[in-house]
Amino acid sequence: MLVSLEIKNFLLIKKIFINFINGFNAFTGETGAGKSIIIEGLKLALGGKNQTNLNLKENEISSIKAVFEINNLIKKNLDELNLIIEDDYLIVERQINSNQKSKLLVNGEIKPLNIIKGILKNVIEFQENFEQQELFDNKYFLKFIDNISGIKKDNLKSYFEKFKDSKNIYQAHLDNEKNINEKLEILKIKNNKIKILNPTKNEYEELLNKRNLNKNIKKYSEISNEIKKSISIYNSNDNFNSIEKNLYKLEEINREYSNISQKFASLILDINELINDLENKFNSVDYDEIDFDEIDEKIYQYQQLSKFFEVDPENLFSIKEEILIEIDSLENFDKEKKNLFNKYTNDLNNYKKEALKISNLRKKESKKISENINKQLPIVNIEQGQIIFKFSEKDEKDYNSQGYDELDVLFRTNKNSDFSSIKKVASGGELSRLLLIIKSLSANNDKDLTLIFDEVDSGLSGKIASNVSEKINNISKKNQVIAITHSPQVASKADKHWKIEKVIKNDEMTSEIFELNDESRVNEIASLISGAKITETAKKVASDLLQN
Repeated sequence: MLVSLEIKNFLLIKKIFINFINGFNAFTGETGAGKSIIIEGLKLALGGKNQTNLNLKENEISSIKAVFEINNLIKKNLDELNLIIEDDYLIVERQINSNQKSKLLVNGEIKPLNIIKGILKNVIEFQENFEQQELFDNKYFLKFIDNISGIKKDNLKSYFEKFKDSKNIYQAHLDNEKNINEKLEILKIKNNKIKILNPTKNEYEELLNKRNLNKNIKKYSEISNEIKKSISIYNSNDNFNSIEKNLYKLEEINREYSNISQKFASLILDINELINDLENKFNSVDYDEIDFDEIDEKIYQYQQLSKFFEVDPENLFSIKEEILIEIDSLENFDKEKKNLFNKYTNDLNNYKKEALKISNLRKKESKKISENINKQLPIVNIEQGQIIFKFSEKDEKDYNSQGYDELDVLFRTNKNSDFSSIKKVASGGELSRLLLIIKSLSANNDKDLTLIFDEVDSGLSGKIASNVSEKINNISKKNQVIAITHSPQVASKADKHWKIEKVIKNDEMTSEIFELNDESRVNEIASLISGAKITETAKKVASDLLQN
């Protein structure tokens, strides 16, 4: 939800501050008073292009600050962008200096445009004449049909991922077919090279250890002889055994020595076992028999081969197995190709079965939706308007997680005319009112959106304007609506109402905004009915509109 908007030094606006509410917010005022400047300012704050020379004085800054309550929609977008905002509010600000240079800030930090758009994706929508881009996007209507009809696509998405993966694997296998003989030849050369060395796990580390021993053989010999001498002294010395025997005697006299006696006996066993291990180690290898030149040569072979395979020497042993598996795979290419093709076709058929279910549901539900829209078109002054949804199946290369449906949305405003695309047929006002119908139908599914309507009621009056006001009001029950309007019927439905006026002070023209109370609302709506000269009849009608 948009909580507030602050605009400074932007076109006719010197400084205004607006606190919005969740519900229906309306702005009225004479043509040229500056109503649309507020919308342009908000667009600019959210990353829109600045297409106007602001004529700022030197060192003067134009600033537009929009504050949003962080709702579930914004939280979801922040999570997708891996952004954390500790505050409960999102503050987006655009600053433009006198040289027309600008910067975008999010909660005081400069951020790129794509971040702003990512955070507010599916959060705020601007509905203006000729700017209903979603009506020109058939994917938007497909999503609209699915949402209105409650069509679940979880299984379809799962089947699509399996189909996509198996197709990619099969295609990659086919791509390899052209170079299979060349690859086999290269792999066999690699295999011959690695067979000569025949690397095994941990062998390279052991070779390095032996080479290190060779470098330090004198020092090693001195230390090992010193240890052997100490072991000999220990074996000839009976002191530990004497202590053990005496502790045993003490234990018989005083049981408090039992634990100490047992620990000491266990310690002697451990020492004797370690000494035996040392003696066995010293006796197990005759280092005079080790060919250290051969070790150096093998280490060199490891290092040269590791460069050839572009792996660390200690990992060469794993390459050997990988090469054999790849050779086996290529030599059994046709068998593998058949297996992959069968998996691909099986996954494709599963996907198409599920996609057909979704497609049949869409066709059934879209007929009801188009009939509903067509009934409402005359209500918003598109008397002979008709919309139809036509489905066809996409080429396999265009299948996706939403199904295989290709949707064409066709429209006409005259029953004697042919159906064509909405963009070619509908005027700006008709686009606005068609989108209003669609938004009112999806109002029960949409939640926490901020929708901005800029003069969607343009040129409407009487019953048609009342119908439009009802639809906007219906949308505002679960979403925030901000509307610029010239219609008394629309303005009367608002939960909060502002008037924008052009004011001249010291020969300078500015736009100012006033929040209306109950009395001033009556007068403003009466002026929309009767013009500059407010009549008692107009005030009575205005009061009735507000009460109703």
